[in-house]
Amino acid sequence: MFNQIVGGYTNIDNIDYQKKSQSDQFQSTPTEDTLAPDYKSPETKIKNHTVIINSIDRNWLNISSSGNVLESPYRFKVKLGGSSKDRYSLVSQNYKNVISFSIDKVILSNRVCNTSYTSNISPRLNDNPYLAVSVAGINFSSYGTNRTLNETLGIYTPLIPLPTTFSDITYLEFKNTSIQRKEYTPAPEGYISLLDISITSPLGITASNLNDVLDIYSIFLSTSNTVPISNSDSLIIQTSTYFNDSEFRRNDLIQIRNYSYHNLSYDESYIFNNWINSTNGHYISNISKSNPSTELYNQIIIPLPASLSRNTGIIDVEPWFASFLIKSFSNVAIQDSGGKCINSNTQSHLVVNIKTLEKNDNIFFKDFD
Repeated sequence: MFNQIVGGYTNIDNIDYQKKSQSDQFQSTPTEDTLAPDYKSPETKIKNHTVIINSIDRNWLNISSSGNVLESPYRFKVKLGGSSKDRYSLVSQNYKNVISFSIDKVILSNRVCNTSYTSNISPRLNDNPYLAVSVAGINFSSYGTNRTLNETLGIYTPLIPLPTTFSDITYLEFKNTSIQRKEYTPAPEGYISLLDISITSPLGITASNLNDVLDIYSIFLSTSNTVPISNSDSLIIQTSTYFNDSEFRRNDLIQIRNYSYHNLSYDESYIFNNWINSTNGHYISNISKSNPSTELYNQIIIPLPASLSRNTGIIDVEPWFASFLIKSFSNVAIQDSGGKCINSNTQSHLVVNIKTLEKNDNIFFKDFD
């Protein structure tokens, strides 16, 4: 069989050429420009930290006998990377090589924030055009027309502004309207160990003068100490320091620390101490006065250690407390040992953002030999 000649090439020659051309296209040697360059992972990375601060975790037992609170929900200190022996609020994590610091949000109780002898003066936090939040030593993140603005980490306005008719809303979330942050450039801040926080009005005055901590004088039964107990019976916490109806009121949750009943002759006394000092706290059912002629209050009323029985439908008192009533528990104010209570419903809450520069240990970007 003979091959047909077409244009000087045989069909076989043409087929071989086409195969060779296709092979050259797929097996051509790439130039250096087409190769991806070797990737070197960065030595450092930026890490973002969110820290949540609750003012109830401060050392609120540190209060003078005169009722002068050394720290409050609007002025307190937080230790970063400290130990349980520290006398301030504690965040166990420490932060080194800080490149920026900001307080993004603040959540505050929207109660009357400044009290006077006359009820005609009752401003609330949302009556201010804004609140200023500062941390001692972390200032000049921006500049303003006065010292308060120079020292603040931001000006904070309610996320949803409220008309006067909605002033009784319990909490307000304040956002950082100025979107400020303290930036440490060109060199990071080596270490931030203590946050000395102040929440103030535009004039630099502490945002609220309400007291959230009270000294306890006595805890006793509201009626005669006899069994059975009725639904109308309750415990009265009589305080050494007076308070107003904005500082403590019905449905607030209080926590008690360091209280001890005056008579420790019975096992039930120790059970009662553990119950009253429980971290679960106690809801306020009402407030009252030991002397009706006073303008301020000095009695907080809370429920007994009891519940409504699902079997009988009536009040069921804890057996140890029923025994305690018979043996020792008083129905008049007799001075007990120590004890303070704090209102958990009037605390401040801050959302803090800290960015740090850290060594890059991400294995995904490591070079392998």
